[in-house]
Amino acid sequence: MSKKPAKDTSTARAPGRPKAGTDQTSAYSSILLTASRLFMEYGYEAVSLQQIASLCKVTKASIYYHFSSKPELFTVAITRMMAMGMEQTALRLEESGTLHERLVSVAVAKMQHSHVDMETMMREADAYLNPEQLAQIREAENRIFDVLATHFQREMDSGYLRQSNTLLLAQAFTSLLMLANREDVRSMHETIAELAQELVGLFLKGAVNQPSQN
Repeated sequence: MSKKPAKDTSTARAPGRPKAGTDQTSAYSSILLTASRLFMEYGYEAVSLQQIASLCKVTKASIYYHFSSKPELFTVAITRMMAMGMEQTALRLEESGTLHERLVSVAVAKMQHSHVDMETMMREADAYLNPEQLAQIREAENRIFDVLATHFQREMDSGYLRQSNTLLLAQAFTSLLMLANREDVRSMHETIAELAQELVGLFLKGAVNQPSQN
């Protein structure tokens, strides 16, 4: 009588767990980078996990190994992207030069690639995210506003900008840059740098502390 094969007592891979030897750090980073780019370009609902998996050359199960759901992936991808944006904004604003020059540097970096309006994307995602996820994204967004507001306050203290609500100025500046998403606006200038120069100029003309005409 033949014996039954011995039972494999080794630890089985959990469903969705990538095969041994896969560079999981690389896969994780690729998924996040691809997801953030797609979400920012097309919004929440238009992007599927299968689409992300195909572009990353991984299985959909691999995404679920790293992220429990699309809302979790969206939250991590967007907050990570915003954290990077905040760091880059801070670095550019600490460079030498006038406020106009530094804001142009920020604007060029932000307008290089067109993307959906943040509020439009968040309205789409609102029905799918839990309160904690929504709070995480808003907190990451507010950090960018805080960086801008801090520098606007410095310019107010020096007398260059008139006194006003710094956070409102930060949000107004960020919203103004969204004009670059319009093809008709982008076509008005040969380069993004030229468009950035004009938009920053328009922004500062309403904020510069002009001498009284009386």
